[in-house]
Amino acid sequence: MFGVVKIGGAEGNSLKPLLSELARRAQGGEKWLLVHGASGIMDRFCRERDIQIRMVTSPTGYRSRFVGERERAVFEEAAMAYGAVIKEELDSFGVKSEQIHPAETRSVSAKRKDVLRESTNGRIRLVRGNYSGTVTSVDAGTILKRTADGVIPILPPLGFDAESGLAVNIDGDRLAAAAAGAIEADMLIILSNVPGLMKDLHAPDSLIRNGSMANWETLECYAQGNMKRKMVACREALEAGVPKVFLADGRVENPIAGALRGDATCLVH
Repeated sequence: MFGVVKIGGAEGNSLKPLLSELARRAQGGEKWLLVHGASGIMDRFCRERDIQIRMVTSPTGYRSRFVGERERAVFEEAAMAYGAVIKEELDSFGVKSEQIHPAETRSVSAKRKDVLRESTNGRIRLVRGNYSGTVTSVDAGTILKRTADGVIPILPPLGFDAESGLAVNIDGDRLAAAAAGAIEADMLIILSNVPGLMKDLHAPDSLIRNGSMANWETLECYAQGNMKRKMVACREALEAGVPKVFLADGRVENPIAGALRGDATCLVH
């Protein structure tokens, strides 16, 4: 089995349940790629360095972090620092892992988006000087070489923008989707702090356990907040040929096993 798992980087997320299970699975012969976020450690670095955290809401309702020139360097540092924590934890479980920096390996290419459109009180304004971007390609060879050697590759939410020559901030969920498609993974599991796509976030029994492209518009109606962007990533993964995509709870013991036995939202083409 070859899987891709994405874990968020928000403060309060627990790495140990996933990483201990991932280590056991790797030791059993499974191949995995781990993609992570970095929002929590980025927020902490910003507070420590007196950098204002600015979030921008697009006209279509997607919230994203504004990353200026100074913030870009801090985000790169934060992403690699969080990846180092993940690597150290995996090492402690007795499995080999390796951080892959896109600027050094050209493993992930991205296109910087200099201008963001921000919607405030019904008005749209342009915010310039942004250093985040979107994934344009993932080099499967870089990843597959590591997994063939029994290594768990760790991808940070960064992509190399050739025009600027810099590593820019990219969305981790969409990176995971692009990577899963590039390496022809058997599945993508996106973990967060909810059980999956819910009809009502306040009703635990409202979990939508199955969905497909045939009823995608209905599914999207239930996506709120950050789940809206995760649904975009799920669709991109399915369209890239990934057979199954799971939205699952990363706070439980053995989150991968939980997703596979049905305690999650399973999406297919």
